[in-house]
Amino acid sequence: MKRRHQVVLFAVLLLSLTILSPSFDFRGPQLNQERDQEKDTFPGSSSRNEDAQAPLEIVVAMSDEEFQAFQKIAKEVAASQLVEINLRNEKPDTYKRVLDLEFSLGENGDVVLLDSEEVQYYAKKGHLYPLNGTTLSKSLGETVAELRGMTEWNGYQWGMPFDFDPYILAAQSSFLKKAGLETLPHSKDQWTKLTQQSIAEGMPLIAMNLNDMYGTSAWLNHFEPGMAPDLVKRSQISSQTGDLEQGIQLMDQLQPHIKVQSTDPEFSPTADQNGTPMVVSLLTQLVSAVQVSTDDQDSLERISFETLETVKSRSLVITAGSIEAEEASRWIEGMTSATTQLKWYQQTNRLPAKQQELDVESEKLAGHYDMTKGQSWFSTEDVPAVTAERHAVINHFHKKVQQFLKGEITANQYVDSIRATN
Repeated sequence: MKRRHQVVLFAVLLLSLTILSPSFDFRGPQLNQERDQEKDTFPGSSSRNEDAQAPLEIVVAMSDEEFQAFQKIAKEVAASQLVEINLRNEKPDTYKRVLDLEFSLGENGDVVLLDSEEVQYYAKKGHLYPLNGTTLSKSLGETVAELRGMTEWNGYQWGMPFDFDPYILAAQSSFLKKAGLETLPHSKDQWTKLTQQSIAEGMPLIAMNLNDMYGTSAWLNHFEPGMAPDLVKRSQISSQTGDLEQGIQLMDQLQPHIKVQSTDPEFSPTADQNGTPMVVSLLTQLVSAVQVSTDDQDSLERISFETLETVKSRSLVITAGSIEAEEASRWIEGMTSATTQLKWYQQTNRLPAKQQELDVESEKLAGHYDMTKGQSWFSTEDVPAVTAERHAVINHFHKKVQQFLKGEITANQYVDSIRATN
């Protein structure tokens, strides 16, 4: 009887040890063989799943110069957050194709830097991890509401806003004054005065990148009334007479005085006979041009600009396939801290996505430039989610804008073609 009790106790002890041991595998050699086969077939995924200390894979698309600054800051943040990272910089021109392929194969990184308008697209496909349940939930509330709205879908936040670059209409302040204006133009009469002044000086009035669909549309939207494709499409045919007719006349009046080019225009902060007195560009391009100019130290006071209420924004997302969500959220939190946001802005001129830091930097900009007070960087209209169908419509609209800017079609033909789009 005593021996039987010893056998039972030994069996209970052995069972307890096997249950507590994390390395014990009840499922036999067959499953282990299957695991070995999985390692051979999917070497990347299996190694990351079994190695809890694997570095965070972070994927971005930047210019070489910008990536150098990003790499330095990213590594500093990783060290402070006790996170190991691997950085990969893809070419901006092929970034979306690379991401789509990697997501379809399940070979994507842990953290990806996306254009904010693309976040909903990838979230709806199930490729992203919601941030609401991570340590980022608190700091999300400190970001700019308009940027946060671009990364929200189905009641969840799928991206942490990182930075943004607004489109602006800029002009040499002295040129505006010679035309009898104190501020940048909105009405037809104001644009007419500027056109007459550019004719008198024998130079084009305004320069813009023909291939930048967002910049050109933002400029058309700045008119009274707005003549951007989306607004024209929504307008009623009965409004052809009145405001819309005035917009058509203004477009035809300005077209011969537009300097269109296939690259971003270079804006001179001082009087330059080889340039144009006005430009449509991103804020980073204007600020960078001023920073490298050594001709006139007072040039900062000689530039006026207004926001066109359109921005290029980027957000950091955690992919659904990542097993390092906790480490990823810690690293993202460090990258979007007030200190890091300020450091990033100083090196790249891209505005911070945190509301408090944005308010401070906006005040500084208003002190350096003749900037219309009380302006918002953002449109009050909701930004439509990006879909394959919308991409096709946007591309069609942009071709019509290009044709008008190059003088291939009149403003009236532009309006008719936009309205005829299904």
